Amino acid sequence: MIIDSKSKIIYLYLYNLAYTVKLKKYIRLVVKTFPLKEACLLGCLLVTIFLTLIFVGTADTRYKTEDIVPIASQAINSTIVYDLIEKGHMSFNKSKYEEAVKWYDQALKIDPKSTDSLNGKGLVFNKLGRYEEAITWFDKAIEIDPNFVYALNNKGVTLTNLGRYEEAITWFDKAIEIDPNFVDALYNKGGALAELGKYEEAIVWTNKALDIDTTKQNASNSKQQILPNQ
Repeated sequence: MIIDSKSKIIYLYLYNLAYTVKLKKYIRLVVKTFPLKEACLLGCLLVTIFLTLIFVGTADTRYKTEDIVPIASQAINSTIVYDLIEKGHMSFNKSKYEEAVKWYDQALKIDPKSTDSLNGKGLVFNKLGRYEEAITWFDKAIEIDPNFVYALNNKGVTLTNLGRYEEAITWFDKAIEIDPNFVDALYNKGGALAELGKYEEAIVWTNKALDIDTTKQNASNSKQQILPNQ
C-alpha cells in the first residue's frame, strides 16, 4: 500500500503522541520531582520529533529518487535516438542510403515510435526507387502521428513518382490542411496538378508557395515549366 507524505506525517504524529503519553505514565512512577519529570518528557518529545523528521526526509528522498530515475533514463534514450537520427540524415544527404537505414534502424530499436526514423527510412526507399516500401514506412509514421506533415507530404511525393497524381494530391491536401504555410506541399500540389494538365490550378498553388517563400527555387522552376511562353 502506498502512503502519501501527508498521511505519513499525520500517522507519525499520532504515534509519537501516543508513545509520549505512554512514556509519561512510566516516568511519573520513576521520577518524583516535578522539574526532572518535565525535563524527561520534553527530552522524549524532542527525540521523537527528531526521529520523525529523519524518517520523513529519508522517505521523501527515496521516493523522489525513484521518480527521477525513469525520467533520467528517458532523457538519455531521447538524446541517443536524436543523435542516431541526425547521423541517418547526414548519411542520407551524402547519398549513403544503406548507411542511413542502419542509423534509422538503430534509433527504432530504442524508440519504435520514432516518426523521424520511420520517415527517414521512407525517404531512403523513395530515393532508391522502391516506392511501395517507401509508402509503407510513411504510413507507419502517419499511423503514430496523423499530423506529421512531412510524412504526409513525402507519401504524396512518392505517389507522384508512381504516376498516381490524383491520389498524391489528397495527401498534399492533408498536409496543407494541417499547415497552410507548408511550402513544399503547396509546391508539390502545383506540380501534381500540372502533370494532370490542370495548369491554371497548378499556377494558383505554385503562386501560393512563392507568396510564402519567394526564395523557393523549385516553385519558381515549376511555374516556368507550367508557363513556358511567359
